[in-house]
Amino acid sequence: MPVTLAPSGCSVRHGRWLAPYIGQVVTEAGDLDIDHIVPLRYAWGHGAASWPAAKRARFARDPVNLLPVSASANRSKGARGPLDWLPPDPGFRCQYVLRFRRIAASYGLVQSAAEERELVALTGRLCGT
Repeated sequence: MPVTLAPSGCSVRHGRWLAPYIGQVVTEAGDLDIDHIVPLRYAWGHGAASWPAAKRARFARDPVNLLPVSASANRSKGARGPLDWLPPDPGFRCQYVLRFRRIAASYGLVQSAAEERELVALTGRLCGT
């Protein structure tokens, strides 16, 4: 499907995007959201509250932490992490958890010892490690 722009030329109305949380192709831009893989509220509760404003802004805009996903999956996820929510598509769950953990670690987000044990166990179950 060719990309179709809005009359203003400033936004896309139609195209072809893979929505990885659901494992489907989406053709309507309005059916997509840009998700923070590690949600902003989650990060706030795991250490971002003490970050300088510049680091919080960098985190919020980091393309590694942003992903186009179906709006419905993003809204079902909310501010939850992988211990409380996993993508509906089982084929993307391992990648999601690995990416979530890598982003959280790269920004120094703090997990409790129990959360870390659960994340390691979840990664093992989903990724076969």
